[in-house]
Amino acid sequence: MKASEQRLVVILIALVAVFATGFMSMRMLAWQGALEKKERSIATRQADTQRLLAESDLWEERLAWLRTAQPHMVSVDKANIDLDKALLESARKHDITIEGKQLQESGETAHFHQVGASLIVKAEIKPLFMWLHEMLSPDSFHMVSSLSISPLPDDPKKVTATIFIWRLYSLTKTPPSNTVETKTP
Repeated sequence: MKASEQRLVVILIALVAVFATGFMSMRMLAWQGALEKKERSIATRQADTQRLLAESDLWEERLAWLRTAQPHMVSVDKANIDLDKALLESARKHDITIEGKQLQESGETAHFHQVGASLIVKAEIKPLFMWLHEMLSPDSFHMVSSLSISPLPDDPKKVTATIFIWRLYSLTKTPPSNTVETKTP
């Protein structure tokens, strides 16, 4: 092999070594970036876990309140009657006119039973929001899933609102009051 050929082989080997080193460096940097991203994710998850553990007493109190305060559904019919009665009494108290009402199909989620109604109401905006504020107090277990408000063209002080309101009931079943619970040994 001539000296010039040897130099070409050495240069070729050097170029291969440089490209291999560059390629490996890029792979190592990408790997390091992925590890750093995973480290940040773990640190964030750990901080969230620590925060939740610090708040555990508060959430235990809330769960205890929920278990004692949330109403139990005796029947869907009674729940619909109670919702209708509560809506009418509360609306009358706040000078809200209910122009249309339709019961919604009751349902059950992973956390509660629900009965609901869609309402079309006419009122001034302030009493409407005061009524909604009262209806949505935590101890009433009402929820508004949809609210749409439009001003009345003939009376700018009043609005028409379409509201889907639900009452939430506990999933735990309570035995009827006229039965006796027996335990077998």
